[in-house]
Amino acid sequence: MTRMIRTLFIPLLLLIALSSCNTLRKTTAEKMGQEEVATFILVRHAEKEYGAKPGLTKEGLERAERLSFLLKNTELDAVYSTPTKRTQMTAAPTAAAKNLQVIPYDATLLKDFATDLKRLYKGKTALIVGHSNTTPAMANFLASTDENPRFSELDYTNLYVVTVPRIGKARVLKLRY
Repeated sequence: MTRMIRTLFIPLLLLIALSSCNTLRKTTAEKMGQEEVATFILVRHAEKEYGAKPGLTKEGLERAERLSFLLKNTELDAVYSTPTKRTQMTAAPTAAAKNLQVIPYDATLLKDFATDLKRLYKGKTALIVGHSNTTPAMANFLASTDENPRFSELDYTNLYVVTVPRIGKARVLKLRY
């Protein structure tokens, strides 16, 4: 009789233990949800004119349009730009194509801005237009790294895609456009 009880009891305990693991896995998945990756597309403003408050050159206007075309099939939740004329003009075609307003940000508060972005854009995507020094700095703040140096003043072709997962390490993809 004791042997029969053990024979029935052990598989029953094993079944209960396995179903508990499954329940724990399900509960954890429900708590954590799908991994919400925040995606940030960072670019420097396009080619600029010279002067006190420069706009974009003909090449710069073409690059701004190219950015909009490049992001045509990308779902964007927001477009950010510093308040300068050249960054606003770079962001404008993409924002217009997505029916979004360009949201200004303060380039002197990048660390706080990056913290806010990571909190606000879980599972979302935002375009951020900056400058030769602020764009790589923003990538560094978003990815918690210092691996992205300032761009050359003559280089307008960099595009960074920073993905920040809910759990794990952020990644920076460096592209040219």
